[in-house]
Amino acid sequence: MILVIGEALIDLIGNADSHGEYTAVVGGANANVALALARRGEEQQFLGRISSDGFGKQIRQRLVSNAVNLDYSIDAQEQSSLAVATIDASGSASYSFYVNGTADWGWTKEELPSIEKVKELGTNAIQFGCLGMAMEPGNKVIEAWLNEISTEDICTLSHDLNIRSALGFEREVELKRVLRVNKSSHIIKASDADLEWLFDLETGSDIDQIALDWSVGGKLVIVTRGGDGASLYRAGSRIDVAAPKISLVDTVGAGDTFMANFLGELSALDGLGSDPLARLERLGDEELIAAAKFAAVAAGIVCERKGCEPPTLKETRWRLQD
Repeated sequence: MILVIGEALIDLIGNADSHGEYTAVVGGANANVALALARRGEEQQFLGRISSDGFGKQIRQRLVSNAVNLDYSIDAQEQSSLAVATIDASGSASYSFYVNGTADWGWTKEELPSIEKVKELGTNAIQFGCLGMAMEPGNKVIEAWLNEISTEDICTLSHDLNIRSALGFEREVELKRVLRVNKSSHIIKASDADLEWLFDLETGSDIDQIALDWSVGGKLVIVTRGGDGASLYRAGSRIDVAAPKISLVDTVGAGDTFMANFLGELSALDGLGSDPLARLERLGDEELIAAAKFAAVAAGIVCERKGCEPPTLKETRWRLQD
């Protein structure tokens, strides 16, 4: 079972030429990962703080109707977080956020499952990242919880940076936070844009050494590069996987869908679970390439749809046969 912890918010989505008209849809990187896992039929739990306001009810309905398990999510009294996503002519999304004092960031230690409960649930991986690991005060609570789980070596910890620089974070503070969270992570995913922003690099800069350094100690690092595919780093080497050719509509939820399907494929290979670094080490390069290729195809399907509408396992397998 894959446990996902983090934000479930409302995306107000509009086109740059839509004259101020926006549609409210359920989003949030971690909720999208849980949704993508559920769509592919993976056993999962989403651990979120979901508001009891009108938007929160919309969030719950969307997730439950797609078989996302909310048994350990929290009924929060704070208002729902809002992200305004504007889609440009190329299909890329830019974001602005309304998040002060909202539900997603109010975690307390008592709201999180104990290590015993994590074991009891049969958790083989925990997925986290994006705003859930960036927004105070809840991020510190989640981080302490993950550190405690890490010392037990009971499951794979997977960190997707998914940096949201539009929120005005200080670059140096974010870099220190990311490096700290990476220490307890076994799988680390970042986009090339994430790394360029974190290290104040020009677009298109060589980021290989950063990823290789992060992979020291047996960790698996994934760098997604949009239309240029993805690169996997481990044991001092880089493996590239091409992106599929698609008819782009927008990129909303593409990275989240990639992560969900990559983890799902690793789970099928028994690559997630206790003694996580040893499990990753046992996976061959061809197995990792196949998992990343599957994830890239699933993400490509999302890019051909409006908003985050992840494919089923059958849909992705069918596309792979093309």
